Amino acid sequence: MGQNHMALQQVLDYIGYSQSHFCALFKRQTGMSPLAYFNRLKIQRACLLLRETELKINQICHKLGIKDQYYFSRLFSKTMGQSPTDYRKHPSSA
Repeated sequence: MGQNHMALQQVLDYIGYSQSHFCALFKRQTGMSPLAYFNRLKIQRACLLLRETELKINQICHKLGIKDQYYFSRLFSKTMGQSPTDYRKHPSSA
């Protein structure tokens, strides 16, 4: 785990909440689970990288900490309504 990565358990240990209590509070505040929230942040970062760089999809996955390019593509498509490749070609249509 790199220095920029923090596991949920580390957050829970720091704040002293149980996982269920933390997740309930988080969902109440954001409208989504912590995992869905962080995945959404990753997809937003992917959109930026797709628009502003020439990085290949697998390089973007690596930068986001996602090891499986196919999982990333499915997550991206589910979130954005189009594949990463299509988004790169037409970012304004998402």
